[in-house]
Amino acid sequence: MQRISIWLALSLLGGGIPAASAQSPPPDTSPGFFTGEWTGTGASGSYCYISLRADGTGWVLIDGGSGDWNGASIQWRNRQQSLQVDRSVPVPASPGRRLLPLTDYTLRSTFNASLSLTWTNPSGSCQLERLEATAHHLKAARTAILDLPPTESQR
Repeated sequence: MQRISIWLALSLLGGGIPAASAQSPPPDTSPGFFTGEWTGTGASGSYCYISLRADGTGWVLIDGGSGDWNGASIQWRNRQQSLQVDRSVPVPASPGRRLLPLTDYTLRSTFNASLSLTWTNPSGSCQLERLEATAHHLKAARTAILDLPPTESQR
């Protein structure tokens, strides 16, 4: 009898009530999803800068910690919220500007609106976020410090 009651209750709950289905919006494929300036850091003092324009062109620059920039111009697109580099052209070497060609790297979008850039010569990586997000985090950190009560050493 108890089995029948449990079966009846489950049947009424599962089959008697129509299930609501939520639909997610389709993935964004517009260039605006990635357009803008991206910055980030990595190990050994690495700094990375990426500029992505709405026309599908951009720049990738890496300072591996030495002060020299490695760079490439790119053609890119948003493939359903996944950044795809279609073409990469290393910049010509310019010793006076401390600029070297960037030839072997991987740029990909990651979770939480960030980009990941890895390179092999010498090996390294950066996690990048939009410049606006970096500025927002910087402002929030400064505000947090200003809101703290003064310590003994600051009096």
